[in-house]
Formats: sequence, structure tokens, C-alpha cells
Amino acid sequence: MSRDREETGSGILETDSRDVNRDNVVKERWEAAMKLTGMGTMLMTMLPALTAAASVELSAFADKPFCEKVVALFGEHLDLNASFSKTVQWEPVKLKGQGPPTRRCSSFDRTRMDLDNNGQEDLVVKATFCMKRVPSDSLYMFPADSTVLEEASWQDLSPLLATSHKFERTGGTYPLTALRIDKAPAPPALTTSFSLQPFVLDGVAYVGLTDTRQEWMVIAKYRGSERFEDLCYLHTGAS
Repeated sequence: MSRDREETGSGILETDSRDVNRDNVVKERWEAAMKLTGMGTMLMTMLPALTAAASVELSAFADKPFCEKVVALFGEHLDLNASFSKTVQWEPVKLKGQGPPTRRCSSFDRTRMDLDNNGQEDLVVKATFCMKRVPSDSLYMFPADSTVLEEASWQDLSPLLATSHKFERTGGTYPLTALRIDKAPAPPALTTSFSLQPFVLDGVAYVGLTDTRQEWMVIAKYRGSERFEDLCYLHTGAS
């Protein structure tokens, strides 16, 4: 074989070798791209599960069928107003005297309902005042024929606030300790600013309680004085 022939053959071998190396690089890149595509597909498949994990969970209960029904009504958000507000009709209270210019941080609303489920209607007053500029609710209960709202004024709220039948926790806490929560390392608590919503379900009155974080919610029955019977602890957020 001549020298030219040898050099030509060597060039062919070198070219074939480069082509093989290039093909290997392309193959490796393609395989890597397919792996990334597979991971993307897997993540897209996981997204509904991740969303579901952030939905409302029943963490503790005294009446499981009832609490499961409440969870189903809530769906994916602990929003008392959206879920149950239409079951109770509230009317703004017009107190005597000079009140604040806006209702956001100083308001009273009333309704008549059998809040303690004793067969008799009650006058229920919801007061909303701000704690560090965040609205917080309190509840006050009276006999249905009470004249307390006519007696009270913006300058003297003592007739309203003096009742022993109330829920007043603004600036304080409501520990979730009446029911056992298996997943919580320590008992949680509602704190500082509260959102309260009495509601009626299947002819029975309940109260929903949560705070500004809306991570936990209590569904309870009002038992008179300042006593509540906790029935459900609902939790939202990734588990």
C-alpha cells in the first residue's frame, strides 16, 4: 500500500472516530433531555396531589360523620364567610351616641337564633374591633327580648359587655386541647385576632372559630356562659 493510501486510510479512520464521538455526545444529550422531560412529566403529575395536600383536613373530631360533612362543604379553603354566612342573617346595630366614621374596626351586628340549641331564640350580637389594625370578633348572647342594645351607647358599652354569656378572646388565645390531634407535635391555638361565624346546619346551631392565619379552625357548639364544646379541628396547609 502506498504512503498516500495509508494517509488517506488514516484520515478516514480519524473522521469515523470523530463521527462516533459526536454521535455519542448527541445520544448522551438526548438521553439527558428525555430524563428532564420525564421529571417534568412526573412533576406535572404530582401537582394535583400537592394541591390536594393543601386542602382542608380533618385533624380531630368528636363526631366524625358531621365533621367530614363540614370538611366537604369547605372544599380547599377555610373561609367561614363563603361557606356558611348565608345561614345566618346579620343586621347592623345603630347604637346611640357618636360612633366611629367607618365600620371596619368598630361595628356591631345582631341576629336572632337559637345559638345554644335549647329550643329558644337568643339575641346574638357580634362586635368587631381591631387589634393592631386587624379586625377581631367577639360574641355576646342575650334573651331574645333583651333591650340591651337600646341601653348601650358608643360612650357607654357596659350594658353590652357585662354579660357572662359571651366569647371575648381578642388579644388572647383559644387552645385546641379538647380533642386529640395526632399529627401536631404540640397543641395548636388560635391567637390574638379572631373570626367568628355562627351558622346553622341541618337545623342545629354551631360556631366556627379561626384567627388571622386561617391555618386552624374550630367547629363548636355554644354551651352557655363562655363555654364551647369543640366538635371538629380543621387544618389547612401542606401536610
